[in-house]
Amino acid sequence: MSENSQLNKTYALLKEVYGPLENLSQTQWSQIERGVKALMKEHGPDIPLESLKAMKHTYDNYHPEKDVALGFMSTEQ
Repeated sequence: MSENSQLNKTYALLKEVYGPLENLSQTQWSQIERGVKALMKEHGPDIPLESLKAMKHTYDNYHPEKDVALGFMSTEQ
């Protein structure tokens, strides 16, 4: 699969999980980018939809102070 078609597939999966991508904040994109990179290390370029759903569920339910947590994480790296 070409890199462009893989990217389109990933965006389609993200849209299915997160809804309209143009509505996401920069903070959400940063979180998604880190999550997708981690999932690609685990699954390769063909990330399962269920893994993206689990990533979003974990983030939504276990990071109540999302902006603070992400800001803190980005300064440590």
